[in-house]
Amino acid sequence: MKFDNVFKYTGEYDRYHKILVNVVLCVLISGVFANIGTVFYNGKMDHYCKVPNILENTSCSGTEYECGLDNLMLPPDDESTSFINETKCRMYTNLARSNETQITKCKYGWTYDQSQYESTIVSEFDLVCDDSYKVSLAASSFLFGYFFGSIIFGAVCDYFGRKRGILLAFLLRTLAGITLSFAETYWFYFVIRVIHGCVNIGVYISLFVYVNEFVAPSKRGLMSLIIQVYISVGFVILAFVAYFIRSWSNLLLIGSACPIPFVIVYLFIPESPRWLLLKKRPDEAKAILQKIAKFNNKDLPDNVIDHIELPTDSTKQPSTFASVLNIFRYPNMRKKTLILIYCWFTACLVYYGLTYGVEGLDVNVYVGICVMGVLEFISTLASIISIQKFGRRSILAICLIFTGTMSFINIWIPSSFPNIRTAISMTGRFFVNGTFMIVYLITAEIFSTDVRTTGLGICSFMARFAGVLAPQILFLEKLWKPLPLVAFSFTSMSAGLLVLLLPETLNYPLPQTIEEAELVTRDTNRNWRTGDDLKLKSDLDLKLRSEKDMRKNEMSDQKEEILNSTV
Repeated sequence: MKFDNVFKYTGEYDRYHKILVNVVLCVLISGVFANIGTVFYNGKMDHYCKVPNILENTSCSGTEYECGLDNLMLPPDDESTSFINETKCRMYTNLARSNETQITKCKYGWTYDQSQYESTIVSEFDLVCDDSYKVSLAASSFLFGYFFGSIIFGAVCDYFGRKRGILLAFLLRTLAGITLSFAETYWFYFVIRVIHGCVNIGVYISLFVYVNEFVAPSKRGLMSLIIQVYISVGFVILAFVAYFIRSWSNLLLIGSACPIPFVIVYLFIPESPRWLLLKKRPDEAKAILQKIAKFNNKDLPDNVIDHIELPTDSTKQPSTFASVLNIFRYPNMRKKTLILIYCWFTACLVYYGLTYGVEGLDVNVYVGICVMGVLEFISTLASIISIQKFGRRSILAICLIFTGTMSFINIWIPSSFPNIRTAISMTGRFFVNGTFMIVYLITAEIFSTDVRTTGLGICSFMARFAGVLAPQILFLEKLWKPLPLVAFSFTSMSAGLLVLLLPETLNYPLPQTIEEAELVTRDTNRNWRTGDDLKLKSDLDLKLRSEKDMRKNEMSDQKEEILNSTV
């Protein structure tokens, strides 16, 4: 008996599951503070060269920044220098002379405009002028940590258990966040921020695996929706808290420290019964399943656990079948894999580009983040409904093309129309969020069972690379203002067109071997969806047998050649 049959006795998603899932997923809200909070931690602050004793030497009653603007002669900006604004980064050598023309770098630091933020890492570490590139580098550092977190905590959860994986990742994320809030140097902040990203994705992966193993397969789509609900709520709470807490360090400290009581909760949550059975600990798994059944008013027979098939041997595949080389050895699979990689890369690049670029829209950043959260939930819900009715490929192509179209339109909208630009950008954000969910699903359905994990790993790796790249593309708008939108537009629309070359996977049987996956094309898919499934299966069997015979003949020919050469 398969483990999934146990849910007939414990309930697929009953009272116990609902309480457990919603309690453990609450910490995803603080994960939004760690990730999307970058918008506020790295917030832009207007500035100019600081002049000592400016308040004492003038009768101005405003802030130091306002008094300086009223009483200082600031040099004009030389537009030929793309990365340096002379008005903000240079000062006259002799402020006492009104006809001074010689300028120099800021001697006494900078004065910052605190009307929007009390402080960000920009003002904390003076990341302006020649050091302005370090702001985007700090944003990339967090997403760079995702490279390591995905690998490390996947292994931790598999070896030490889901519960311990969640607890370890959560404690380390809390510690890293609190440590960051007291950072005194930029490079210390940079290093800890990499660790922060590593453990933040670790929390997400651990929780995702945990909740999906506690519910029946038919409810896993619901789990994705519930996870998205908590992330959307996190967006709204982040915007609300950030509106009142204008200091980056205090905001980060609050977002990291508030979830600490959940440590007590995680100490008492049960381990995954599926993992316990995998590790040959059936007595513990049985006790947990009986507890769940009793709480849900269900009856779990004592001998059910004894008849469950352990997945250790049945799921183990030879390493050659799970290798990257095996995927790229077949021409059709190679084409589909490259298209999927490009789609993952595009989705992540545009997602973080539009999210971190919200400040460039010249609108209220707090409202912008709040709207993003609401759109994330609506987009996920709309995607789940639409892909079941219209298919994965067509909806994915529509989402990508519309994302690119919105970015392309925004290239031509003047900055004097911020509301229109914001509305168009948010529409693009709506579609790219849907892209994320659909591309994961279609990837899992295109790859065969023996290489599915490897295929998802390749695509996920490229997506992480795009996340690191996104802040750098936003920084390059100093070189050419439309550059980020041009990049987002081109990659999205080209990816949308390439998706049309993929097969539709809605209601299509999952391929079990790489050979089967190789034979799945748009044509075979079309035959299946028109009802000619028996003919399709027969054709696939014939092709598989013929390919195997050809490979056997090739191997025999090669052996004969070797024997002849030795003779």
